[in-house]
Amino acid sequence: MNKNRLHRIALLLALCCASTLVFAQKDAPKNQEADSLAKLLFGEEKTEEQASSLFQHGQEDFNAGEEFLKDANAMRASGQDTTMKTRGGVFGLIGQAIGDTSKTSKENDTRKRATAAFKSAAKNFERALAKQPEMKEVQLWLVATYDRLEEWDKSLPLYREILNERQGEDNLWFAYGYACYRARQYDKAVTGFDQAMRIRELVTGTTDSIPNNYRLYLAEAYLKTYQDQNALKMFALAQSKSTPEDSAEIQKTIDWINWDNGGIAAAEYRDAAFAAESKEDWNGAREAYLGGISSARTMKARDFLTWRLALVTYNHGNKTEAMQRLEETITRLAAESPQDYKESYGRMLYAYGQELVANGDRRGALEYFLNSTKIAWEGQGGGYVSIAQIASNDLTQSIENAERALTYPLTPEQRKAAYEILVTSHRSKAQWEQMKKYQALLGGQ
Repeated sequence: MNKNRLHRIALLLALCCASTLVFAQKDAPKNQEADSLAKLLFGEEKTEEQASSLFQHGQEDFNAGEEFLKDANAMRASGQDTTMKTRGGVFGLIGQAIGDTSKTSKENDTRKRATAAFKSAAKNFERALAKQPEMKEVQLWLVATYDRLEEWDKSLPLYREILNERQGEDNLWFAYGYACYRARQYDKAVTGFDQAMRIRELVTGTTDSIPNNYRLYLAEAYLKTYQDQNALKMFALAQSKSTPEDSAEIQKTIDWINWDNGGIAAAEYRDAAFAAESKEDWNGAREAYLGGISSARTMKARDFLTWRLALVTYNHGNKTEAMQRLEETITRLAAESPQDYKESYGRMLYAYGQELVANGDRRGALEYFLNSTKIAWEGQGGGYVSIAQIASNDLTQSIENAERALTYPLTPEQRKAAYEILVTSHRSKAQWEQMKKYQALLGGQ
């Protein structure tokens, strides 16, 4: 409560006391006392009328903005009038003539009209309050207008001023929490939503009266402040009171939190990395994966993020670094290594071996092909074919690796290459029956 208001209350009390004495001693006219009290409560009559007029205009602007928003939301829901087009009409032609190539849609135009209406409303409410601070109702309309305009830096101080006098209204606490949430002041959002729930229960005497969106927003605020256990408890409570459809959506969030056993930061880094990959921001993806690895609570999450980092690094960075990262993970996990990790590692080894062969480094490639045969992955047999090709000057090694390759699934090209190696090698060793066997298989390709 500010000093001016305290002063006014003191004056009011003094006036009431004084009026009693005056009435007893001089029997002053009642209308004089009423006029004095009205001036104290409402200010000068002319100023009050001006403020009321501004307030009324502000309400009209606000309601107009609400209608525009309603229309725009209906357009979006129906999918009509949402396509961005070059502006038509006379003004569109003028714009095109001066090089304006901007596009818009009926929905966007409607939202712009809503914004203009709300800005006009805000100005009227602000002027009304400046003329008549006693009109507390104007504050509620003004703060709602700031919310519509998403001017959180203006709405938050006003909410605090309002709540100083109206601490028992849960809907105001919730609105304050929402404004804090949108302003990314998540700690304060927790306070607002928590107070809204407590006051609703206190006033009604039961938790059943608490709107479920109070619980959901409080859970989200807990999530944003990395209070995983509080978030899980609140989401579970909200889920128990929701529709089956909403319950399924809440469960997705619960699963998201539990991905790293409550390690919210690691899940956020993972999602940020995925988003960066979709934008082909490979450096951003690498940084996000590294952040997730350092934040992860569980080895399972850390291994997953390492695998994804290795994929990005191999394709858009240092190939040998990527293979080393993934090798360490697969070696530690051994038989428990997920098949996806093995497939990725096998492909990396095989592809890098082929790259070395293409660059004339057959000796260096041999190591990678050999390692690719030690991993149980889809193309494991291809590594043996490549080894057999490199070892063509050693007929025994060439035959041994080509025959081993045929025990694995191969692509048609790899199978043909294995048969050709075996035909050539057996012919060189004068092993005619074996040569004919593989010639026949080669002919049947």
